[in-house]
Amino acid sequence: MARSRKLIRNLIWKLILPVCLVASILSIALVADAAQESAAAPRRIVSLYPGHTDNIVALGMGDRLVAVSRSEDPSLWERGQIRELPRLPPKVGAEAVLALKPDAVFLRSLTQQMNPHLTEVLERAGVAVHVIDPPSWEGFEEYLTRLAEILGTSPEAARQKLAASRSAIEAAAKARGKSDKSSKSNKKSAPRVFLEATSKELHTCAPGSWAARLIELAGGVNAASDASPLRKGSALAPWGVERVLEAAGSGLDVYLVQQGAMNAATLDEVRGRPWFAALKNRPRLAVAPESCLSRPSLLGLEKGGKILVEIFYGSGEPEDLGDRRDPPKGHRPRRRAKE
Repeated sequence: MARSRKLIRNLIWKLILPVCLVASILSIALVADAAQESAAAPRRIVSLYPGHTDNIVALGMGDRLVAVSRSEDPSLWERGQIRELPRLPPKVGAEAVLALKPDAVFLRSLTQQMNPHLTEVLERAGVAVHVIDPPSWEGFEEYLTRLAEILGTSPEAARQKLAASRSAIEAAAKARGKSDKSSKSNKKSAPRVFLEATSKELHTCAPGSWAARLIELAGGVNAASDASPLRKGSALAPWGVERVLEAAGSGLDVYLVQQGAMNAATLDEVRGRPWFAALKNRPRLAVAPESCLSRPSLLGLEKGGKILVEIFYGSGEPEDLGDRRDPPKGHRPRRRAKE
């Protein structure tokens, strides 16, 4: 009997030992992989494109930034989302960047074209350079996933945050739209919206662009949905005064001014245009920042969606809607090298 017990114990030990060894090896490998991933994740980041900065902050990695673009939205540090950091121009010298001791630099190809030697010098110094262009509306989830992987945070959490943001905007638009219909006791359709992207040439947003898709998500109908992009992939489309008048004649609820680098128009300036003053059934006039309407970012999506829902379904006067900060006197919109 004792011999049988001994044989059974030996057999069990022979079966368990290999399993324990395999489990130990796997555990060691997983810990090593995690350590390697953690070590590879950047700790000191320079972002030379505001869209990348917005998304790095949105993914909870703003404390890793050591410098940002000169074109950055000051509200990031005014609201305490990041500390005030050095703001670098597109043509910043490699020495100035290296002095910050970054282990990763994020930029877009336009910056690379303007500063062609920067990437080469930084990479020679051992700095990881990530050249990522602003994604389309459809490509934003893939972009966000890639960014999360580079930063060493959860790609799935990033995807969930994007889905939650879009769902929240859509739900808010539906709720406000339903309330608007009930309060006015009629079957009012979704508001028809014209977006002015540039005042001089009177360009609008191209169908399928980030701004056009955000207008739709917030419950609006793009009055220039048949516009043709300036060129393939462009977010801008020519429109002109005559077509604005035609759109207004067919019923236009909101005239939205996208205010930013390409358009310094103020609400008072738009009201003073002879053709606008002559519009029959003048639409609601509002302004919103370009960074919230056209920049592919989670922060812009959340803020821009809220602004648009309020503009489309708010009860305030037109001049009380949107981002009400007019540009300083003498401000001139910057010309972009390339779109």
